[in-house]
Amino acid sequence: MEQGKLEVPQLALLGGGIFVQTQYIPRLREIAHLVSLKVLWSRSEVEISTMMLKAGKHVLQEKPAALSVTAAVAALSFYTSLSINGVQPPIWAIAENYRFEPALLEAAALVKDLGDLMTIQFTAEAPMNNLNPYFSSEWRRNFIGGFILDVGVHFIAGLRLVAGCEIISVAAISRHVDPSLPPPDNISSLFQLDNGCAGVFSISLSSTSRKICLRVVGSKGTVEVGRGTKDGGHGYTVAYYPAGGVPQHSFYPFSGVNNELKAFVNDMFKAASKEGPSSPDSRSSLLEGARDVAVIEAMLQSSAKQGALVHVEQLS
Repeated sequence: MEQGKLEVPQLALLGGGIFVQTQYIPRLREIAHLVSLKVLWSRSEVEISTMMLKAGKHVLQEKPAALSVTAAVAALSFYTSLSINGVQPPIWAIAENYRFEPALLEAAALVKDLGDLMTIQFTAEAPMNNLNPYFSSEWRRNFIGGFILDVGVHFIAGLRLVAGCEIISVAAISRHVDPSLPPPDNISSLFQLDNGCAGVFSISLSSTSRKICLRVVGSKGTVEVGRGTKDGGHGYTVAYYPAGGVPQHSFYPFSGVNNELKAFVNDMFKAASKEGPSSPDSRSSLLEGARDVAVIEAMLQSSAKQGALVHVEQLS
């Protein structure tokens, strides 16, 4: 299909907050030949997504996919109900840009060559203080999990992508250290993947230091992804340490937002074509976003039970 033969899609953005201003608007300018931004208005009801879908409009919704597993299941049920007589419903994409970051995709490919996975370590020290532009965001303070859920789904998305497996159970302990943040602001969890591998997942939002690192250790080597800078640009360094081989290092600038927007626009073009039904990019599907929420919710539930083992609800 030649995209030039179809009308350029017209886009409405729900919400005019920090991320829209600093990320979406600049990235949309870069692909102005693919999509036309017609309307921008402040988000007041998250339910606007379902209204747009009922009207037959494609929707790209900011993460998290939902504020709880219960809400996610209801959303999935609603979305399924839109498919009538085999007709594919409008696209409902969740803007989870971590699944579109080239560094994480490269790491996921390298992990496949590590043999038997033995352990995974994910550490995020991400200060959420008054110097952070998101610190004063009220809506992130008004639901269970607060910033831990909002930030955590990013990290779980990256972890699930790189590991190539589902998290089936967790045992977590959380703490509330900074009274200016909603509880909790720290959480550490053991987790188990469906392939038997275990790992450690830790987030500190009240830290004074900054670090994001994911390390996967296998029988044939190790892969590590670390957030940092190179030549003044922000991104990720992917390090590959093959057993008995020469270490490799590659740096990838951030481009997840740009890539997810391009994927969404491409999916809209495919949906409008006469080539027949096609499946939207699964990386931004409502189901994948809901699975991220399920893992964080299970960690919060485990912490409420003093670290008891909790099985992660497997959504499908």
